Amino acid sequence: MGHWETIGQSDEWYTPKHVFDALWERFDLDVAAPDHGRTFVPASSFITENSLNKEWHGFILMNLPFGTRNALNPWLSKFFAHGNGIALVPDRTSADWFRQAWSRSGLALFTPKLRFHKPDGTVGKYPSTGTTLFAAGERAEKALRRAASLGLGIFGRPEPVQSIEVPDPRLFLAHGRLREHLDKAGGRFAEMSTADSMEIMRIILEKYVDAPLSSKRKAT
Repeated sequence: MGHWETIGQSDEWYTPKHVFDALWERFDLDVAAPDHGRTFVPASSFITENSLNKEWHGFILMNLPFGTRNALNPWLSKFFAHGNGIALVPDRTSADWFRQAWSRSGLALFTPKLRFHKPDGTVGKYPSTGTTLFAAGERAEKALRRAASLGLGIFGRPEPVQSIEVPDPRLFLAHGRLREHLDKAGGRFAEMSTADSMEIMRIILEKYVDAPLSSKRKAT
């Protein structure tokens, strides 16, 4: 795996053996295998060139070349379209390609920093970030769960974002101010869900803001 710290030097970085030991799977196809050198990938067949233009089959592993950041999108698109395998990528959560992949994955496993192997057999330095394994398909999800149980990493699962209807513009503006105060208060106030704080502000607007003012006045 070519991680970002070695761009321009080499795309030949091999996933350490303990990752595959934890997954405890044999792949039908490694879709991004090097054309020389021996990797630890337990696969029955390998594609070493023009992989994007070839047909993929079965349960696959995709440890794609990361020579350029923009090159990841076509690989990930084809991977999720195939829908049966595990993809290994750096966990660049701020990148657009990562967020798109995250939204399409069934399950993700975030690992600590992995020391990848060089073609000459030596072990590289620790990269600046950890690694993410994206699952596509039930078999891949089971493999990630098995690896997590052996301590390889921690889980993440994407959930759809729930929209909240805001019928009155005043409610949206007032709720924004309420959230600012809740966040400043901290603790359980800051932990209140958006749905709950929105409902509180709706009640306040309906019962008090639109109600007539009290006729009682303080004596002067």
